[in-house]
Amino acid sequence: MSRTLAKVATRALLVIVILGLAAWAAAALYLGPPHATAGALAAVFAVLPGLRWWPLALFVAAVVAFLIRWRGVQPSNDRDWQPDVAVLPFATFAGDLVTIHNIRNFEYRTEADSTPRDYDRTYDLRKLDSADLIAVYWMGDAIAHILASFGFADQAADFS
Repeated sequence: MSRTLAKVATRALLVIVILGLAAWAAAALYLGPPHATAGALAAVFAVLPGLRWWPLALFVAAVVAFLIRWRGVQPSNDRDWQPDVAVLPFATFAGDLVTIHNIRNFEYRTEADSTPRDYDRTYDLRKLDSADLIAVYWMGDAIAHILASFGFADQAADFS
């Protein structure tokens, strides 16, 4: 009796692991960056665990194919971003002068309707009076929006 119970428990654990891994892989491929093989692999991971007699070796091969594909994903800013974060700010330095490019400045008519008016501005670091780092938390301690605020002798600037 205990042998049968151990066998059932082992199979149940194996099914849970396979279903969890398949769901994670399918979601990662579906929600990740677009690629020709991503849709096919996502379909394999979505369907494979439902096939009762499919050999475990084929599932392991699918996991290996997924890991090879996933390892090939490269970070990129060339994505379909929301308009309010589509332009990446950056800074250039010339001695004590720093120029911040693409400072976000939006004219909001409604929450969903706005016109971006990004601009560049040069600051003299010799006139820097203060620097503050502000964390605005939501959904607990793990998620926050970080803001940096800089005060200059003759001007003020906020970046977020």
